[in-house]
Amino acid sequence: MSMQPKASCGGLVPALEAVSAVVLLCVMLVVLVDVAGRNLLNSPLPWATELVEVLIACLVFALYPVLAWRGNHITVDLIRVSPLLQRLQRLLSCGIGALLFAVIAYCVGRQAMRAWSYGESSPMLHIPTSLVLGGLSVMAGVTVVAFLLALRATFAVAPARSASSLGVAAPVPHLE
Repeated sequence: MSMQPKASCGGLVPALEAVSAVVLLCVMLVVLVDVAGRNLLNSPLPWATELVEVLIACLVFALYPVLAWRGNHITVDLIRVSPLLQRLQRLLSCGIGALLFAVIAYCVGRQAMRAWSYGESSPMLHIPTSLVLGGLSVMAGVTVVAFLLALRATFAVAPARSASSLGVAAPVPHLE
């Protein structure tokens, strides 16, 4: 049912994918060094868990806009529906997704401002909590925009066009 837009938002999607790949590589290296240090040298990295927590949060929130833009969320097609109902489903999923991420952006932004006013930071690395939360809030806002752009792209495509002309793979036939 994915009606994936062809464009990549002016290079933002590849940039977010590249940043996510680098962050994932950093997570893997930190965990590798931590586990090797713990098991081989009996000396783990004391700040590894803290850094991995921050990196995983950045990784997840960097990929949300990509998933929203492409419509690559996990879906299960239990019944066949007409293209009109598929578009209605896309409308609802993009609308609800945009609304939920707007709430997330607002709430996390509020927490970032509170953390900034208190001067909170992480215990070991002293990473300012407000910067992390502020970045997550901004990325949740970018996800809202991605949902809205995906919604606009869904309705900009004529319903009579085939999946192959939309730049997506044809749906997998259902086995009955």
